[in-house]
Amino acid sequence: MSLMVTVIMFFSSCSAQPQPITYGTDQCDLCKMAIIDERFGAELVTKKGKVYKFDSGECMINYLRHEKVKKDEVASLWVVSPAEPRKLIDATKAFYLHSEKFPSPMGAFLSAFESEEQLKQFRDQYSGEVWTWEEAMKQVK
Repeated sequence: MSLMVTVIMFFSSCSAQPQPITYGTDQCDLCKMAIIDERFGAELVTKKGKVYKFDSGECMINYLRHEKVKKDEVASLWVVSPAEPRKLIDATKAFYLHSEKFPSPMGAFLSAFESEEQLKQFRDQYSGEVWTWEEAMKQVK
């Protein structure tokens, strides 16, 4: 029985699922700033279950770009949408808005949305370019 509990605990600890961001307490693993703005945030989860937290999608993109974690070690990528503050969504499936009228914490003007409808509402208000995850990875510096 105790072996089964150990096995279950092992596999649940290696989950590719994100952890809730504790705003005001957690620090960005790239820039080391406190994660404060509940409309933004991001997480990288490794295949071993380690979670890296970021104050914005652009910090996570730069973390990946500088290969702080190798691409083959990444299990999942998550971002927070200003349409649903605090909610982590799949970064690779999100729709991105680049709008200089809607600043993000690190000044890349990048926001993520779970649906095209959410993105459209923000784009109607703030204008800007629509990007995929791949385009965001190329464009964010």
